[in-house]
Amino acid sequence: MRCAACGLRTARGYGWFNPARPVLVLRPACSRRCMDLLCRSWGMVDPDAHEAAAIAAAGPLAGEYLESIGKADLALLSEAEWLTFLEVVVTAYQDALVRRLEAERTLRAGAAGALP
Repeated sequence: MRCAACGLRTARGYGWFNPARPVLVLRPACSRRCMDLLCRSWGMVDPDAHEAAAIAAAGPLAGEYLESIGKADLALLSEAEWLTFLEVVVTAYQDALVRRLEAERTLRAGAAGALP
């Protein structure tokens, strides 16, 4: 399914509907940028606590990668180094987000099981 905003990329993980209309029609989006275009007057949702923590967790791993190749200036990275840098950042973000969400799910399941 193509993004409803740009029409170029495959929609992944984002979807928008107008809550003011009685018929809810989901408009898929491929990114936050396209999601913002779809929302327009509604604006974009700020990162939640899990997303903010995942962003913070990705930073040190990005720094470790740059130290491992001996470069600090992103403009000096080769194409392969740049792509690896992006992969490190995105993977670290996703892994941290999954860990936090799974930990929260485990806590909720434990709390639900503790109830009489």
